[in-house]
Amino acid sequence: MPRYPHHAQRVDQLPGSIFEKFLPKMREKGADLVKLHIGDSYRQPPYPLPISDSFTRENPYFNRYCNTLGIPELRRALAQKLSEDNQIAADPDAIMLTAGACSALNIGMMGLVNPGEEVLLLTPCWPFFVGMVKMAGGVPVQVPFYDRLYAEPDWDIAAHLEQFITPKTVALYLNTPNNPSGKVLDEAQLQQIVAVVKKHNLWLISDEAYDGMTYDGRAHISIAANREIAAQTLSIFTFSKVYMFAGLRLGYLVADPELLKQLNKVMVHQYYSPATIAQQMMIEPVQNRREWQDRFVQECQATRNRCSELLKADHHLPEGAYYLFFSIKDYLSGRDYWQVIDDCLDAGISVAPGSDFGQDYPDFIRVCFAGEPPQRIELAMQRLNRVLLG
Repeated sequence: MPRYPHHAQRVDQLPGSIFEKFLPKMREKGADLVKLHIGDSYRQPPYPLPISDSFTRENPYFNRYCNTLGIPELRRALAQKLSEDNQIAADPDAIMLTAGACSALNIGMMGLVNPGEEVLLLTPCWPFFVGMVKMAGGVPVQVPFYDRLYAEPDWDIAAHLEQFITPKTVALYLNTPNNPSGKVLDEAQLQQIVAVVKKHNLWLISDEAYDGMTYDGRAHISIAANREIAAQTLSIFTFSKVYMFAGLRLGYLVADPELLKQLNKVMVHQYYSPATIAQQMMIEPVQNRREWQDRFVQECQATRNRCSELLKADHHLPEGAYYLFFSIKDYLSGRDYWQVIDDCLDAGISVAPGSDFGQDYPDFIRVCFAGEPPQRIELAMQRLNRVLLG
């Protein structure tokens, strides 16, 4: 059973790079080495590309294979960002670039979970992670969690989690700021999770897709900043949310370097590495994030405030991320739940069904308030009020 510090058995069956054993001597040769081992071309594409000439001059290897952990310049920039923003002490060799957070999460499951083993999923949670656990042969165990913290911030989290742990439990999935509830865990709440994970030697999967997207002065606390849990934590980030570049399909995974070597084998066998050019594009935004990030979060907070003001249905004010997540059971007016979803579409709005985010949320809906311009969001709130309250 691969509880910390052991990984999944399938990883032992994967070879590393076929050139790995030659790397020390190859590095000794440096620039004098004539590289005949990689199936790559030294030429740049001769056809027109929608890329500036200055970019291609500054990044001459934009079309080439890169280090499978990621290009060094970006990993160095991210190491500095993690230290400054997240208080995570991570060298560049503890960082692996991935094809979005999706890939990082999937790699984590394939690398840590054997068939039949259980992963605790604090819910409501991002829907695709349930499938990722199943693809690894694991058993997702849903633990209703985030929404209760709004009403009971001093709730005994540790006692609640203990009810779901069995001899087959190997990992716990945490997501703060949470999609879809918007809940942001504070230090005391996180410390209770740390205690349980340490007690049972569990792996901790910390999904930090909404890194930095917190409101009303709340801090985003990365759980791996706690040194006592860092070695058994996989911290996962993306450029899809605060960086507003979901279409780039780029994220990164932070873990102990020895574990990262094993997880890298999984990635190499899936897609080798994320795009070199995508990584090169993100170096400057990471370095200059102070110039734009706070402004974007403030705009999201203003939109959140306006949506909450307009929406007449009962709901919690989200503390982070960019969703409203609430029950509509008091607004069915004799209708079936799915009829209300259909009525929303007829009214010209689409919402996400709550059951996708956990088995305990069949009468909830999720509303994203960042996906359309503010005036369109206001229109949507007016239409949603008409559907729910007549």
